[in-house]
Amino acid sequence: MSYKEIKLRAPDVDSAPTEIMYEIAACRADGVDLLRIDVEPDELRPTDKILSAVIKQLRAMKQKGTVQFFATRDSFRHNRTEAIFLQNKYPGIFAAEITSYGEDYVYVKL
Repeated sequence: MSYKEIKLRAPDVDSAPTEIMYEIAACRADGVDLLRIDVEPDELRPTDKILSAVIKQLRAMKQKGTVQFFATRDSFRHNRTEAIFLQNKYPGIFAAEITSYGEDYVYVKL
């Protein structure tokens, strides 16, 4: 199992999907199974809109079969199927993961 964390550096909504596609392609090339994308709060960029653009891009990639699935912070709060699967499959990562970060995040299963 290979795991990687990245911090989304996209300064605006338009560049976020491109960065996501690049990072996922790079992770695939490196053999990464699970990717965590952190979207840190910032006063200079619209974090909520960037997170929405990321989720929209991931939905499109899921429909195309590029990613298996993804789980957001809300997925873990509401115990959705994707979150439960990740917690069961990767217990070492998710032991303290849910409460340790304040920013928004998305886990992507490649």
